[in-house]
Amino acid sequence: MASTPVSPGTASPLGGRFIADPRPVLDRLRESCPVTHTTSPAGQEVWVVTREADVRAALLNPRLSLAREPVDVGRPHRALDMTLVNYDPPDHTRIRRLAAPALSAARLAPWRERVAELAEGMLDGLGRRESLAGVANLEGAEGADRAERLEVELLADFAQPFAFGVMCEVFGIAEAHRSALRAAMDTLADAQGHSVAEKEAAVSVLDSYVRWRVDLGASADRGAGVIGEVIRTWTAGNETPGAAAVSREELLDLIAMLLLAGYDSTVQMLALAVLTLCAEPDGLAPLAATGELSPSAVDELLRMDTPGPFATTRHALSDVRIAGTVIPAGSQVLLSLTAANHDHRTHTDPQLLRLDRTTRSRQLSFGLGPHYCLGSALARMTLVAALGGLARRWPGARVAVGTERLRWRGGFLHRRLVALPV
Repeated sequence: MASTPVSPGTASPLGGRFIADPRPVLDRLRESCPVTHTTSPAGQEVWVVTREADVRAALLNPRLSLAREPVDVGRPHRALDMTLVNYDPPDHTRIRRLAAPALSAARLAPWRERVAELAEGMLDGLGRRESLAGVANLEGAEGADRAERLEVELLADFAQPFAFGVMCEVFGIAEAHRSALRAAMDTLADAQGHSVAEKEAAVSVLDSYVRWRVDLGASADRGAGVIGEVIRTWTAGNETPGAAAVSREELLDLIAMLLLAGYDSTVQMLALAVLTLCAEPDGLAPLAATGELSPSAVDELLRMDTPGPFATTRHALSDVRIAGTVIPAGSQVLLSLTAANHDHRTHTDPQLLRLDRTTRSRQLSFGLGPHYCLGSALARMTLVAALGGLARRWPGARVAVGTERLRWRGGFLHRRLVALPV
């Protein structure tokens, strides 16, 4: 099928209301022109791939590269100057192997009970607010009605402190460092809401903390949690003759990326899952009815909506043929995870939420292949605890405003809800 030509002055289909609801645009592209030549909102030419089979194959295609050369910024290297998604195998494999064992589902399993405790503790706090709202100098039906109408801002009141708390415990971040790190990561996650100076200061905080942990890890006390394990693996690997060494700068970038990506993506996914459930006739009640929420139910929520409509932008190392269309060498390529997750060729009635959907495990929100999300097991554990706890306590929860009034920031690659009043 021929691609759609790029017309000068044509508005990008990825702009405007796209970040609020990308599915109508992506559905149209998938069914009319599954390999589309268009522009980004910044005017850059891109190719958009939307059918599930094509996206799945492209995620595994080594000719679609993520690698980029380090940029000389005229200063010493700082954490996040390069991240894991800036490498292709074998460099990607060489660096990723430091963290993959520590973040595997088996290694994280002992944390499941503690993560559930954290969720219950934070929900207890919201519950106390509910009690105060219902009984403050009121009795009978009026007090009960106020309790029924408890309103919380899901991101600030629960999702952000919970996701950050889980990450701190699992990664081994001491209480003394949490406040500064939380402020820095909130700033970096919401780049549009902060000045250049604020973002630079936040990177410096993250860089300083990661350097301190690496220095600590080289001493007798090698540190705790996932970060400590990653540093121990790095030290042991670099002491092994013939091992593919990872530089100190690459280690700093890896740890900083794990911290930042593991926080904001989980917060936003939790918000989108609640938004999806609240739009259903029975709200969160079906989750409560299942008792212990399963990771497979989370897979269906990941399929329905995800903060990242596209995988990280690839560039074609050579001409690549997808669905009969040749994408020229050097082109920027967007692989739409959202479009693939809603492809009726794979998922029957994809617009419907079905927690028992048999194809839910084929969702691509965590990617596929060498760049499959390192933090997927931790994200699933966090979402299971949070959504299960919310559903058990408030199965009738609803979004407190019309969806048209919700505010979004970010962009077409990573969309962010500013707030979610529930």
